[in-house]
Amino acid sequence: MPLSRRFFLALLLAAAFPPAALLAGEAAAEKPVLLLTGFEPFGGLKVNASWETVKAFEGQELGGYRIATALLPVVYDEMTKPLYDAIAKHKPRAVISCGVGTAVVRIETLARNGYHPARPPDNKGVRPTRKEIEPNGPEALPTSLPAAEILAALKEAKIGAASSDDAGGYLCNECFYRLMALPRGENAPPLVRRGFVHVPDFGTPDPAGGTFTPEKLQAALKIVIEQTVRAADGK
Repeated sequence: MPLSRRFFLALLLAAAFPPAALLAGEAAAEKPVLLLTGFEPFGGLKVNASWETVKAFEGQELGGYRIATALLPVVYDEMTKPLYDAIAKHKPRAVISCGVGTAVVRIETLARNGYHPARPPDNKGVRPTRKEIEPNGPEALPTSLPAAEILAALKEAKIGAASSDDAGGYLCNECFYRLMALPRGENAPPLVRRGFVHVPDFGTPDPAGGTFTPEKLQAALKIVIEQTVRAADGK
């Protein structure tokens, strides 16, 4: 067979029977996305347990969802752009933002439009210059994560957990508020569930037993993800 005819036939076969890797990639791309975010280290720490826990899930598939991740800076206002950019890029059906600094895994239920009265400095040494995160914005915005179901599942797994209606007045609360304030409109991402979860630092004693190791925090976040995607799918 002439070379040109063989080349043409090869093209036809490739179009009719694409490589398995290509088909797998297309199938993965069609899955709904759950976006996880965590923060960079701050306050002199070398690692941030929120990001170390989140990044372990990059590219995984859980509950029929593809997991994407994004690292956020600990800088007032500047964390908004990478958060919104990641949402615009991945068009997630659900977003779970994470931060560090609690005694147990804590499901935050209310994002508040304000900073801590002490206005602690960020990683650039800057303090917020205003009282509100978003001037004239709502005073508070509720989570849309299934908090009760997440807490029940964490406690069943013997992982210390609690809910809270105060995410603090630092970058975690600002992230939470910015996430919940993202509008839902015709051209907005198809967000069905979103919210914020605090995790303890590695080595923190767990009142449910043992300590919060990287493995335990990954197990905890896996439970949060599973309950969130079930709620997002209406199950």
